[in-house]
Amino acid sequence: MISVQNRQPLLSGNRTFGIFFILIIFLLSSCGAFRKVDYYEDDKDTTVEGPKVDKPNEVDTIKWDSKPSDYPPPIADAPKPPLPPKDPNNTNSDTNNNSNNNDNELPEEEHKNSYNIAVIAPFYTNKSSAGAITNKNSLKSLEFYNGAKMAFDQLAAQGMNLNVFAYDSEGSTSTTSVIMSKSEIKDMDLIIGPMKSSTISTVAQKVKGTETKLVSPWNPKTGLSPDNPNYIQVSPTLETHARAIIKDARNKYSTSKMVLACRKETNENAYFSYYQKANKELAGGTTSAIRQMEAEYGNDIPLGDFFNADTTIFIVASWDEAFVSNLLRKIYSEKGNRFVAVYGLPMWYDFERISYDYYENLNVHISHNNYVDNDDVDVQNFKRDYFNRTGIAPTDDAYLGYETALYFGRMLKERGSNFQAFLQEDFGDDYMHTKFHFVPSFKTGEENFSLKNATKFENQFLNILHFKDYYFQKVN
Repeated sequence: MISVQNRQPLLSGNRTFGIFFILIIFLLSSCGAFRKVDYYEDDKDTTVEGPKVDKPNEVDTIKWDSKPSDYPPPIADAPKPPLPPKDPNNTNSDTNNNSNNNDNELPEEEHKNSYNIAVIAPFYTNKSSAGAITNKNSLKSLEFYNGAKMAFDQLAAQGMNLNVFAYDSEGSTSTTSVIMSKSEIKDMDLIIGPMKSSTISTVAQKVKGTETKLVSPWNPKTGLSPDNPNYIQVSPTLETHARAIIKDARNKYSTSKMVLACRKETNENAYFSYYQKANKELAGGTTSAIRQMEAEYGNDIPLGDFFNADTTIFIVASWDEAFVSNLLRKIYSEKGNRFVAVYGLPMWYDFERISYDYYENLNVHISHNNYVDNDDVDVQNFKRDYFNRTGIAPTDDAYLGYETALYFGRMLKERGSNFQAFLQEDFGDDYMHTKFHFVPSFKTGEENFSLKNATKFENQFLNILHFKDYYFQKVN
């Protein structure tokens, strides 16, 4: 059985699921043409734009008239002293020490007849009107919830009793605080969401030290809920992306062939430490540092000083599309007969102003926490079922909502309300668009790796995607 309740301020007191779901379908159907999937944005009100156009194949020079203002990376905060990177496949990692020792760690399994789940997201019902959604995060939230509802129905059909509550955070810390003060919140076994960093911190502070678990599906930033083993982060941090990139590059190329690159005018060079540390740890502590290159925005880049005679691997720690375009153009024009590969960040997947010829001819690789194989039977079935329910094709957020709700619903059913004690044992590999490999994080210098001392649990699964034959393909 599943009981879904909509709480204020979602629909001004309307508590029936049917009306809310009809609203979701109506809003999504009206925006069906807008299929571009945006990577996580913390809090940015914009009108949803039209469909993404195909890029020309010809190599073009990107020009700009003025230097754009710097902005923080959409994937992580400026790094503080980084925690040691974790690798779920490395049995010698400190984070895996004592992972099978459950003595005096977290409470034992506690199974219930029914479970209470809250979904808190910036639906922005206060800003949406018929036929128009003026906020990208509103659209992402609605698509996520549509997918999650499918998972909740599937779990209910398998005999799980769920009470699901939906709340609109409106992207506001004050509204989120009101939600968290509601009497039913204290009885939640699981809260999924919200999206904005400040609202996550508000919810995390409330659940810290309680029996409620908080699952953050979108936000990859660090430090949102310090010292909180109830905080579970689905989207990997930039540090984890850096480690995955270095691991893949080291498996194929010598460190001496690698170059770290970024924009000089920003704080992007601060992220070099993640890549250098990952390289050192993966080498077992003894290795040469990777060469570093900081290029000024828009100026000629002195690539001749960094090209090797035969092979050069550029690892670019930048999310600025204009800079990346300029850098790739320079590499393309100067590489000659040398072999070149370029590694970038997941935001590159949605860049729109860079010719695909650069990606193809420079062997561009990116890290990404999701990838959908359209030939997979499960994916095809999900697309059919989602379309039958909503009238539109599923986006990445629909997959994320479905699989997040399904994975953690299964954890509640099989492991009980204190399921995080088993996250390291129950890796979720049988999912369509991502996998769930949760690893606990600990403070630097921590000697007691009991799970009750974990600062959070982070999903550390990442794909490496290679742009080949003019589309990104999974290679790991």
